[in-house]
Amino acid sequence: KEAFEEFINKEYYTSALLARFANDILKKGTKIAIQDLENTMDHVVMLYGYIRDKDIFERDYQQYLASRLLQDLSESEQSERSMIGKLKTESGYHWTSKLEDMFKDIQRSKELMVDFRKKYSDFACELNVSVCTTGAWPTSSIQPVKKPPDIVMVSERFTQFYLNRFSGRRLNFQMDKGKADVQVQFNAKCKKILTCSTYQMLIMLLFNNKKTITFKEMLDLTGIPREELEAAVLSMAHPKIKVMRKAP
Repeated sequence: KEAFEEFINKEYYTSALLARFANDILKKGTKIAIQDLENTMDHVVMLYGYIRDKDIFERDYQQYLASRLLQDLSESEQSERSMIGKLKTESGYHWTSKLEDMFKDIQRSKELMVDFRKKYSDFACELNVSVCTTGAWPTSSIQPVKKPPDIVMVSERFTQFYLNRFSGRRLNFQMDKGKADVQVQFNAKCKKILTCSTYQMLIMLLFNNKKTITFKEMLDLTGIPREELEAAVLSMAHPKIKVMRKAP
């Protein structure tokens, strides 16, 4: 046992790689061939018990879980809950209680959206909001992104609906965490529905008003941080994607 513990903690990145492996076996479309998922999860938890940098594993695991929940990338909710139960046995209640709270938030959000759609169904776009409790989810700064007119009305209506139901709370939109399905008319014969990030949606909506937009105009009109805007634009202008054309 001591020899194995010494070996597994030789490299600082073991904790991060273990969290990434756990993410890969639990998300949809995994390329890892697994015959017995429960047994594989047991092995992950066993290794977690040996690593010393548990805080790194816990931080990364929570971030990966947040991404799987918010992007609907979990292969199975039952497997996710099983994994949390195994981790709780090894680590105790304190950290895993946050993971359980994340699941509760997603479930409550689904129920909330059912009620919202019953009351308001007259919008041109469909909104789906996951309300995440501060403290349970990985912390990140809220970017002052500008909402386009296309989504201002429905987002404001939801804010009003939520605050009327839960008085005294605050609601901030994390535009960097979401995804969207956008219908794009490339020409008279080509219409596509593209699944993209919320940032990419904000960029594409700008082209409802102009055919050509400069990078600076995108910065000013969306408020997306420069580095993240660059990544979003370049991915859509990639030669294999060709959603946008850039010059030069």
